[in-house]
Amino acid sequence: GKQLEVKYETGAHYRMTYLSENESKWEALSEVAEGEATTGTEPYWAYEVAEGIYHIDWIEQDGMTAAQTVDFNKLQATAFLTWSDESERGGRGKILMHGTITVIG
Repeated sequence: GKQLEVKYETGAHYRMTYLSENESKWEALSEVAEGEATTGTEPYWAYEVAEGIYHIDWIEQDGMTAAQTVDFNKLQATAFLTWSDESERGGRGKILMHGTITVIG
């Protein structure tokens, strides 16, 4: 499994460890809001969009959904996250984040 650190311009910083072809572990390396998880192991779905560019989707235990594109050529990542929030359109809060990746292993 590959291991990455992802740093987003929002200040969010994560370590992603791909345990198998369909399971990953994430760890928050930056501060998270009180009551939010700091780690999780999730099933994921991925496909190669172009050489060195992967699109990865997962649903976290708490219902947060993530769609992430990782570009190993430019060492960049983009993630679109949604979560339950009745005050938002469709009952889902959202954020689009851009960042950089470092391949650890």
